[in-house]
Amino acid sequence: MSTKSLHVIISGGGLSGLALAHGLIKDGHQVTVVERDTDLNARAGYYLTLNDFGGQALRRCLPDDLFALYQRASRRTPPRRASIVLTPGLQEVSSMPSMALSSDPEYPDTGIHRRTLRQILAARLDDVTILGRRGVSYVEDADGVTLTLDDGSELRGDLLVAADGVRSPLRAQRHPHARVQEAGIQGISLFGLTPITPELESVLPEELYDGNAIIVADRTGKRCLLVAFRSREDLPELAARMAPDVHLDPVAPYFMISCSVVEGTEIPHRDDWTSETPAMLRDAMLQAIEGWHPAVAALVAGQELDTIFRIPFAYVEPMEAWSPSRVTMVGDAAHAMLPTLGMGANMALNDARLLVDELASNDEVVTAVGAYEAQMRETAYPILLATVDHDRAFGGGGLKSLDD
Repeated sequence: MSTKSLHVIISGGGLSGLALAHGLIKDGHQVTVVERDTDLNARAGYYLTLNDFGGQALRRCLPDDLFALYQRASRRTPPRRASIVLTPGLQEVSSMPSMALSSDPEYPDTGIHRRTLRQILAARLDDVTILGRRGVSYVEDADGVTLTLDDGSELRGDLLVAADGVRSPLRAQRHPHARVQEAGIQGISLFGLTPITPELESVLPEELYDGNAIIVADRTGKRCLLVAFRSREDLPELAARMAPDVHLDPVAPYFMISCSVVEGTEIPHRDDWTSETPAMLRDAMLQAIEGWHPAVAALVAGQELDTIFRIPFAYVEPMEAWSPSRVTMVGDAAHAMLPTLGMGANMALNDARLLVDELASNDEVVTAVGAYEAQMRETAYPILLATVDHDRAFGGGGLKSLDD
């Protein structure tokens, strides 16, 4: 067990960066987190599927009470399958089991609202977090690393970890030949939330609750992703009981919706959205699925307009092995992947666990980083490549069989 205390600079306050900060602090290291957002509640998505990779990483990195809070804040009823493909009439085509199912009988495979998880991960890190700043470049020497921020200020540490996303400027400096590939998934880029009201629930068949992800698709390539979420308990009350210093926003039961739009619809760049854009896109979704099962139409029609937004998907091509240094990467900066298998967050959190463990077992920073990076490539790269063939990955190949 290493007894050497390090100062680790983490550039990026997403899931992997915050989990890493907790794990390092737990092991006695000094941490500084730099986050470009002015708060930690920026909208980046809604529902996250977490399996044993993510769950065990949170168990390793978080204080015991925050880990227990995460578990109780998760989805109420674990689904029996990871993803299921249905026809527009809701007949099942195929399904895929969960990956890395946990052996924990109470939380075998679960999901959580993204903001809830980020609020748990951000807890107790105020004193080590610099908000509204972004790491833009660094200089490494034999004794440490100096990170330059976008305001010209500098931070000095023993190790720099890029946790700043798919377009990381630090990865661009560390690996200038790394390639980011834009990769839309047909019919899946717009996301919104539909509240689960008693009236809506009365018309929804049980099939729509059976998987972490329900994909309704037809042979023309139109598809609609549906994910149901209900937390186990009232989240503010849960936090007040289990970790009174932690704030959790209330999250009412919902379906996350991601649906095709009718052919010819132009989706504006996010900077060009107007107050009319969300309604226009919802109506274009309804036109695309005209004639589908009424339950699907009800879910799409019920989206709250202010929850609709677009995610431009991209992934980082796997790189050949490299020599380690005092600069490394976690999460999307290391291996951004498509959301097909629901593994992006799990791999990001797993990176944090791997790096914490290697730093705990080796006093030599660069050696520990090299061992971490080898494990990261071995674990994450095969999953990254599998997500690229998304029509085979969604629902165990159901989308591919529809296209054939």
